[in-house]
Amino acid sequence: MATRRTQNTAFGAGTMKAIEQHVDPDQRLFDDPLAGRLLTGPPAVLVRVAPLRKLLVAAMGRIAPGLVGGMVCRTRAVDDATAEALPGVRQVVIIGAGLDTRPYRLAGLDGLPVWELDLPEVQAAKRAAIGRVLGAPPANVRYVPVDLETRPLPTVLAEAGFDATVPALLIWEGVCMYLRRSAVDEALAFAGSLPGGSRLVFTYLPEWVLTSPKYASLVRRMHWKTGFPPDSLAAVLSGYGLSLLDDAGPAEYEQRYLAPRHRTLPVFEIERCAVAAAGDRPL
Repeated sequence: MATRRTQNTAFGAGTMKAIEQHVDPDQRLFDDPLAGRLLTGPPAVLVRVAPLRKLLVAAMGRIAPGLVGGMVCRTRAVDDATAEALPGVRQVVIIGAGLDTRPYRLAGLDGLPVWELDLPEVQAAKRAAIGRVLGAPPANVRYVPVDLETRPLPTVLAEAGFDATVPALLIWEGVCMYLRRSAVDEALAFAGSLPGGSRLVFTYLPEWVLTSPKYASLVRRMHWKTGFPPDSLAAVLSGYGLSLLDDAGPAEYEQRYLAPRHRTLPVFEIERCAVAAAGDRPL
């Protein structure tokens, strides 16, 4: 069963994306007109009312420096990787979708079958929000309630109509750190088994975060379980049949997204975004 913490995490990420929509267009990292509309109650008020929104951002900066910057930069990074992958794939899976709005806002996804996977309670809240805002989800979006720590990803997707013989894009944003390593290994092996042209886009914790005294309290509070060593990520992924194409963190986010917009935004050091290919050579 989903916990209240898990649902709050999903809606917290949605709140960060909604806040970004109030940034000046010339500095905004992505456009997500649905993000704020999916929120209800206090989060919706905090995002909508400018003085409260500023207080929220300031409070987040004190409690978790770089959190807002890290989450909006990773959203842009995953958006970019999705756009780059779409010409070569014929289906999309979003693992731990939360309030992800990519199937409803990114060009090209409307013509592909999309599976959204998440814990039952989180997905029920997401579907209620989509129903309230859109009336009904697009016909190409399929919802699959599942706990990947109790059921294997390949079985779940096969039962939902996914075709493992054609190229696919797997999006895994802000999820794998919450899973046991065995479940993460299983998902990586599945991604590596997909045909050439397939892509995996995922965010991950550097392994050192899990053992760092600096983040010990946060790791316990968030129940983070799995991380990877950035320096040897390519070798780790190779063991699953995946080729690392990109691995981005604060330095890359600054160069790619923030500096060109003359935007000053702290970015946390505890999460990175990687792109891997199945059946292809590294770029």
